Amino acid sequence: MLLFTLLGAATGAVVAAQLVTGGSPGDFGDPDGATWYDPITFVLFGVLLAFVAVQGLLGVERLDLALARRFLGPTGEEVLRRRVTELTASRAEVVAAVTAERRRIERDLHDGVQQRLVALGMLLGRARRTTDPAVADDLLRQAHEQAGRTLADLREVTWRVYPVALDSGGLRAALEALAELAPVPVRLRYAVDGRLPEAVEVAAYFVACEAVTNAVKHAGASRVDMVVERVGAVVAVRIGDDGVGGADPGGSGLSGLARRVAAADGAFAVDSPVGGPTVVTAELPCG
Repeated sequence: MLLFTLLGAATGAVVAAQLVTGGSPGDFGDPDGATWYDPITFVLFGVLLAFVAVQGLLGVERLDLALARRFLGPTGEEVLRRRVTELTASRAEVVAAVTAERRRIERDLHDGVQQRLVALGMLLGRARRTTDPAVADDLLRQAHEQAGRTLADLREVTWRVYPVALDSGGLRAALEALAELAPVPVRLRYAVDGRLPEAVEVAAYFVACEAVTNAVKHAGASRVDMVVERVGAVVAVRIGDDGVGGADPGGSGLSGLARRVAAADGAFAVDSPVGGPTVVTAELPCG
């Protein structure tokens, strides 16, 4: 088909050259038999043959693709088997993510809130046993401060479990609150119109929350940049910091985020060379 197309193009070029130089296509055969409608006839048939040749090439291409899919591509059964494997792995990732989240919550409550409540109870017990009013007042003051710190820790644990702002104001409000509560400056650029599906908002929030926490606790960052934008049917969340880098994607926090994002059929990546900067990216399909 390609050879015939090339031959037709060469013939058309010769005919066009003769028309330009004053000759007639009929000169190829009988010069005395050339008529005025010969050029028109050749042009019409040339256009028709060119159209047929192009359609033939397109048909051959479609035939090649169909044959390749039929003999080289996966069968319907194979596609279904792969999808079942993906869903099984995704379910396992969800179970692992939930288990890791429960362990983290238990650890935060045990190491943070529980210890502060024990200290609060000890301060109140000492205040009850003392007979010196000045000492009792000082112990009550310490107990009041300890209660405030306990409430702050409990509020932080609650926010890490599920922020109420997601229900009332959506992902943007929750990220703005996260930026305000962070101990380092967080610059947020939010470029998504309207609300997103709840599962997407929850996954995006926890990616941002964990990335900011890691930047503060482990990377020693002094600034965090957070970008949330929608590209087609995907919401991209990127968190970058100016810390020391060297984040381990296989660590408990980042691996938990990877499982959470994978459970939502998303993609998760961590770029953290030694010396920084660190960039955490999550792409979540939102329909």
